[in-house]
Amino acid sequence: MTTVALLRGINVGGHHKVPMTALKSVFERLELTGVQTYIQSGNVVFDGDIGRPALEAALLQSFGFPVAVLLRSAAQWQDIIGRNPYPLQAGADGSKVHLTLLDAVPTQAGLAAFGAVPSGADEWTHSGLEVYLHTPDGMGRTKLNPDRLKVTTTTRNWRTVLRLGEMLSGKS
Repeated sequence: MTTVALLRGINVGGHHKVPMTALKSVFERLELTGVQTYIQSGNVVFDGDIGRPALEAALLQSFGFPVAVLLRSAAQWQDIIGRNPYPLQAGADGSKVHLTLLDAVPTQAGLAAFGAVPSGADEWTHSGLEVYLHTPDGMGRTKLNPDRLKVTTTTRNWRTVLRLGEMLSGKS
């Protein structure tokens, strides 16, 4: 099975540094095959069957700090791409649309807390285990903080989402 693993909170602001070669080695030591990383934010495409707890344990053992991992199959990823309610306009680079992946469906209280933030021109759509964000002024300026959802999250810009989709398609 071809899968993408998205790691939360590595290589951000000089904290929890994880070299991509070392990350790739962790996956290969777990006997996962076809391991490819994409940029420094912790995106790994691989073939094999492994659960989140085993991956998180291996990462903790290898790097000495806990790393939350969210997994999606190639089919799930293509579905995620197809459900984007904020299609890119011609010439857009994908930096204003983001995908936040969730490890669980947030409660109504979590969704209410997230939606209660004055967000100006920013828009969001919750869909199962994902939240799609449109931030016309950029992610750095949005008041929409996925941590308010009270579930484990990690966010990627749409360029990264599409590139991971290409990587997953190339392996199928």
